Amino acid sequence: MEYRHSYRGPARNVGRRSWRMARAPGLVVALLVAVCVSFVVSASSGAAANRRSSPSSQAWSNEAGIEHLHFRTAPIKVLPGQNSIQMVPIPRNEKPAVDGYIVRMRPDVQYLDGEVPPVNVIHLHHGVWSDARHGPFFFGGEEKTVFHIPRGYGYPYKASDRWTLDQMIHNQRPVPTRVRLVWNLDFIPASTSLARTVKPVIPVWLDVRGGEDYPVFNSASGSGERGAFTYPTDAKNPYGGHTPLNEVRVPFDGTIVGAVGHIHPGGLYDTIELVRPGAALPTGRACRREAVDITDSRSATRCVAATPGSTAHSVRIFRAQAHYYEPAGPVSWDFALTASRPDWRVRVRRGDTLRITTTYASNHISWYENMGIALLFVAPGDRSGVDPFSAAVDWRGVLTHGHLGENNVHGGAPTSIVDVRKLPNGPLTTEVRIKGYTYRPGDLSLLGQPGARVPTVRQGHSLLFVNQDHAGYEWHTITACRVPCNRSTGIAFPLSNAPAATQFDSGQLGIDPMQMGPHSSPATNTMRWRTPSNLPPGTYTYYCRVHPFMRGAFRVVR
Repeated sequence: MEYRHSYRGPARNVGRRSWRMARAPGLVVALLVAVCVSFVVSASSGAAANRRSSPSSQAWSNEAGIEHLHFRTAPIKVLPGQNSIQMVPIPRNEKPAVDGYIVRMRPDVQYLDGEVPPVNVIHLHHGVWSDARHGPFFFGGEEKTVFHIPRGYGYPYKASDRWTLDQMIHNQRPVPTRVRLVWNLDFIPASTSLARTVKPVIPVWLDVRGGEDYPVFNSASGSGERGAFTYPTDAKNPYGGHTPLNEVRVPFDGTIVGAVGHIHPGGLYDTIELVRPGAALPTGRACRREAVDITDSRSATRCVAATPGSTAHSVRIFRAQAHYYEPAGPVSWDFALTASRPDWRVRVRRGDTLRITTTYASNHISWYENMGIALLFVAPGDRSGVDPFSAAVDWRGVLTHGHLGENNVHGGAPTSIVDVRKLPNGPLTTEVRIKGYTYRPGDLSLLGQPGARVPTVRQGHSLLFVNQDHAGYEWHTITACRVPCNRSTGIAFPLSNAPAATQFDSGQLGIDPMQMGPHSSPATNTMRWRTPSNLPPGTYTYYCRVHPFMRGAFRVVR
């Protein structure tokens, strides 16, 4: 794969709110939790009707005719500290050679020797696989969800399809490296008898900021309700009075057979709702027997009633729920998301509306550049699903993997880094320059030297920060963290956890070489930023969200 710097946002047509009449690839649903028996308590009879087959029998496995394919890119040069987006073409030798159906896909990033890099060093922030005719059909993020399409369905693929990959590789170190993106496919060639049993599915993209090239939002500490912020529900005028970006109108009757979500650290879940004007919720419950947790071989029966959505005449049909393996809680990439079960089917009607919301923890941390995305697979004309306004739908999913070894460096351990609260005041300062991944003056590495003093700024004034590293890819933030912010660096430390009243963030100071307008890039397209002028007297510490080993401090004085 040729590596070209086009610095484009996550798939140019990823956020469109129209249906892509395409052939969605292998995505959706993986079964790591042992789902044993599924049944529905009927609203009309109240009796439990056991399904004829277990969910595990409704997942593709190793049937004759399924090929297990492995693809990898050519070596990708990763620049020092980069966190930018590139769109690259996928050549013929990096996709199946014949027509057929994709039924499973698993992405990852590796060094050239095949080793998976630690997430605190380098990771695939996101990757979106798109077809030139049909738009996005598969995505991957650092949560590394494994996508499965259930038995009997598949994403129809043609060898003539032209694929592109919109990738955002995040290098947290100031040194270059080389990696490959890899993906495993389960594939059914069109020439096999098994292919004749497959129904084609269409990928449907849902995004809380649908239509934007870099579809992100921020959530402030203390916002929302009961320690959680749901977008767009808790946001003030999120769409500026225009058509909601988080909704898609269904253009035909069919059945949704798979769903999977994407969130960032701090995210709790993506929720998918179906809206039908005039419809009412059914009675009854949907139940299933399942393992108590991902490592438990026992099972228990759990039921859910039809759950109302967040708007009138709506019902919840799926939730991609985060399970954090991170010891510090929902603060890092050390989590897995649930995907829909292989036996999950939701019937939709022409004129229905699909709606997505996403929820982030907000009890003591502010989160920046959050995402809330889901990919659904729909079989047009299929009538096998449950109409969620006629009977309860079990919206719970299953995890697709456990804790991953690349997430083992959590950070937050005591260090010898200076506690700036113990240092005396330094001279009044008006400007901090960022050069060589160091804040000058005020970097904690410099403040640990003998005789060091904390730079000060007069109350009511601002401190100007200027990024003097490479404007095109060495992008830095100035993000408040709780004083003294001097513990070890990892995937869970530092955090943007300063008191809510004094939390600040600059965004990523840098210039996107290929600006495509607002909401198109992580970069702010400026190299300068000023602190708020209303900060009260006190000591403030901050860090770079892109390169979290970078820490600094200043003090506001009267």
